[in-house]
Amino acid sequence: MKANEVAELVPGVPKGLETGLHNYWYPILKSEDLSQNKPVSIKCLGEDLVVWRDGRGLPGVLFDRCPHRAAKLSLGRVLEGNLQCAFHGLRFDKTGQCVLIPWEPDDSASAQEVRARSYPAQELGSYIWAYLGDPARFPPPPLLDEVPEELSRGDEFLWFRMPTEVWDSNWLLAIDGGDGFHAVTLHAETQAVEERPWEGGKAQAASAPLAERRVKIVQTPYGVRGIATDREGKPIHHGHLLTVKGDRFILPCISTNVIRPVPGVEPYVSRLWQFPVDDKQTIIQRFAVQRATTAEARERWERLFQEVVKPRLQSISREDAVIAESQGDLVTARTHEHLFEPDLSMYEVRQRINDAFLVQLEERRMAPTRDSLVWPVKSTGP
Repeated sequence: MKANEVAELVPGVPKGLETGLHNYWYPILKSEDLSQNKPVSIKCLGEDLVVWRDGRGLPGVLFDRCPHRAAKLSLGRVLEGNLQCAFHGLRFDKTGQCVLIPWEPDDSASAQEVRARSYPAQELGSYIWAYLGDPARFPPPPLLDEVPEELSRGDEFLWFRMPTEVWDSNWLLAIDGGDGFHAVTLHAETQAVEERPWEGGKAQAASAPLAERRVKIVQTPYGVRGIATDREGKPIHHGHLLTVKGDRFILPCISTNVIRPVPGVEPYVSRLWQFPVDDKQTIIQRFAVQRATTAEARERWERLFQEVVKPRLQSISREDAVIAESQGDLVTARTHEHLFEPDLSMYEVRQRINDAFLVQLEERRMAPTRDSLVWPVKSTGP
């Protein structure tokens, strides 16, 4: 099928995109959620998966159905680093190869004829990553080539992971909610603070009355950004840096924000993955990271994270989830929208996602560039 022959679910959304972009790496689990001896069942991109650790502690990911009689492999056991089906005892290694049929000799040729569908998997940054798609048609690139650079540089950066969330919303609506100008309204009471240096503890909320606040739209290297002001046009501190590098949206589903949460501190970077469970739910993985190369810098960043950033991100995520879930299903939301000029950057993200989906029909794959995955902070000045 060619790109111009694909039917649309709703204008601008080709059928199939509602359940995600295949042939990319995704952080499907936190490392601590995968023990050494018990498989985990998870659904991603509309597909049931089973995840486990082999004898060396390395992750394996298979389609969660035994090729014998379709029982869920996640109901089975981990034995000698392989995954045993609970139904009849067939065992599989990380490549999906059957390594044991218990009623046949250990060197039985029949086992070589049986395979479960497998996906490449790795562990990095305290996440379990899976390359979900068709590795034969689209060979997986090195994981390090497609994740933000700080994840492989623990001596230079310190990141804190937020809890994994599942929203009752389609992933495309969740990503739409990351536009560059909603925060000054939706997060007006969560994110805006007084213009005073942080001395520890909870930040002082902005005193400007909500009824007096306005939004100024500006163009930045990250696209459209909204700046909160009072009625006279004086800025209200929301923390968004306007001079950054890299891309705000990175395929397949990474949103980046550079934030100075309170005046006078080093900015941090929020990295957010939003990818589908299926067409109705979205997995949310987020971490906050700051460059910190000394013990003093790490201690200060950890204190800032615990006292200011973490509770704020928890509130922001709750607010974003409420909005995304309120929009209903994807067809309803897209059918009832009326876009304005500041929505241009969001619309461009939609187009990038659509293009990434359609080019795979032509046996091509759009990859994030290293320039898009760089540490985005250009300046730490005020």
